[in-house]
Amino acid sequence: MYIKALFGLLLLSVTIVSVAGPNDIIVYSDIKGQYEDFASDFRVIATKAVDRLDRFEAITVSANFLPVRSSLSDRIKSASRNGIPWLADVTLTSEKKKVLLKVEIYNTKKNEIVFRWKENYTVRSIKSLLAQLEYKLPLQLKNRFLEIGRVIKKDKRVVYFDLGDTAGIKVGEIYEIYEEGMEIEDEKGNSYGFLEEVKGVIKVINVTGVYSVGEIIIGQLAIKPEQYVKKIHNAKESKYRGEILAVLENQVAINIGKQVGVKEGAFYAVYRDIMEINNQESFRVPVGHIKINEVFENFAKGELSISETYTLAKHTIRKGDLVEEVESPRKNMWSLNQVITNINGADSGRIPYFAYQRDSAVNVNLVYRVKMGYGSDYFFAAGVMQSIEHSSHVFAGIDLIYLDGTALNLFVSMDIDTPLSGQLKFNMESGYTVSASSAKYSGINTSLGFKYGFDLF
Repeated sequence: MYIKALFGLLLLSVTIVSVAGPNDIIVYSDIKGQYEDFASDFRVIATKAVDRLDRFEAITVSANFLPVRSSLSDRIKSASRNGIPWLADVTLTSEKKKVLLKVEIYNTKKNEIVFRWKENYTVRSIKSLLAQLEYKLPLQLKNRFLEIGRVIKKDKRVVYFDLGDTAGIKVGEIYEIYEEGMEIEDEKGNSYGFLEEVKGVIKVINVTGVYSVGEIIIGQLAIKPEQYVKKIHNAKESKYRGEILAVLENQVAINIGKQVGVKEGAFYAVYRDIMEINNQESFRVPVGHIKINEVFENFAKGELSISETYTLAKHTIRKGDLVEEVESPRKNMWSLNQVITNINGADSGRIPYFAYQRDSAVNVNLVYRVKMGYGSDYFFAAGVMQSIEHSSHVFAGIDLIYLDGTALNLFVSMDIDTPLSGQLKFNMESGYTVSASSAKYSGINTSLGFKYGFDLF
């Protein structure tokens, strides 16, 4: 029996030597101190973290090699004898509520260390700490092995990031841009790591020794400096180009979703090629805008937003048309106006007022607004207006007014673009006020002023 067992171990050793590859790495892990009972959980986390490195492929033969408590020198010699070129030693040393994480990677053939990293943590809950390490350890390792980079700068449609030729970056590769999103915490405040929030996708178009340049495929608005950059393996550019999947009346589905950072409430322009420039580029014009209402993993749904090309878009957009995220064409707006009340009567009034309007989150055609002012009397109004024929410039609506008593005002409003700024508009309104308590302000009214749009909330 003893001879058979010895023969089995020798056969295993020979097998390991014969199948070991240049990227194979054996991972040893250990917890020293009061949390030793969680050593097996830590071993899984450490092995998975090292295995996620593109450079290495973790192999699990530790149980047949040497005991966990064997010396590091013996481990390196054993790995070398069995043809395994790399060894990772990951330890967690605890003392009261402090722990020290240490990661070391060795070249077993040369018996030299190639990587060392230490970090201290405060422990509130060992389970919470292990959950954090499951998120942070692969991130830190990939960052230090130049498999994850950071955005240095964004310039129009290109991104500069801090991985270059030394990190093996190649022209044509596809990379994902993301950042840490919501932190996962329990009721006691213990952190279990962060969700990764995808912001965009880029294609590498130029590589230098220390940085690379990527063309933005998606994420023109969301990509910012300091966000993370990581490679998407075996990715095709066409998978990430936004296109129309289906159209039903004013409802539209597009082929991109959560996987590339599409958000509810975002706007996408629908583009139509009008003249080819070369095999890859064309002159394009926007024929409509889509407001996203529902986002799924691999697609999203929305509806056509009000615009002067609404009718054209509804009848011309089709499957395969390109879409690209754009700034919201609909802005929250402040305005400064003066209303002249009861212009058909003998006792008209002039009241300057400020107003604020905001689009409905539910219906793209609705706009809510409030107005306050003082002139011949105090003036306050709150109301709603709806686009006429889906126009972004002409609306009709109703206000509930307090002006020397309560009143209702039915009105038509028109915004006119100005050459000074795309967000500055000249506004004209005309309406009819019916007062329940005073005839002083009842009758036809008109208002003139300016609106300026921006994203306040």
